Amino acid sequence: MIRTLTHCIFLAIVTVNTACSYTADFIEGALTTRASFSISARYDAGTGVIVEWNASPDEDSFAGYEIYMTEEPNNEFAGMIVVGACYDIGSSSYFQVDSNLENSSSRSFTHQKSTLPSAGIYFYRVGIIDWDERDYDGDDKDDKKPSTPNKSLYTSYTYIAEISGSAMVVIE
Repeated sequence: MIRTLTHCIFLAIVTVNTACSYTADFIEGALTTRASFSISARYDAGTGVIVEWNASPDEDSFAGYEIYMTEEPNNEFAGMIVVGACYDIGSSSYFQVDSNLENSSSRSFTHQKSTLPSAGIYFYRVGIIDWDERDYDGDDKDDKKPSTPNKSLYTSYTYIAEISGSAMVVIE
């Protein structure tokens, strides 16, 4: 009887701890977009902000990586703006084109010192961009991506397939 009671208490404790973990995950997921992969970011006074990631995009429909950061300093919940992409799609003075972001094997981006915002705490994220499946070559069959991608196609027929967690950076 005591053995059964002890066993039941042990199971109850394990169940409560597991349930708390699931509850915490549910709340975190509700507050933020669920991250598909992790990134790191660090500020280097001579270079800028170096963002690094390790992701596995779908090679068949991969269009590029996009780099985002909060648009206001010291506000984790501020809106995000694009600061790096393989095509000129940004409208802020912090944006820079990086053709390496079109390569699925790229694992880093340097937000150059010349295009950084004022000092403060900022949060960065990385998006994996995929092509819409559609008939790009006019043969009446859907293609995973165009054979000759360009900015117009990129801005019209892509979507964020995965998004990273955020990484905090103190820019001085």
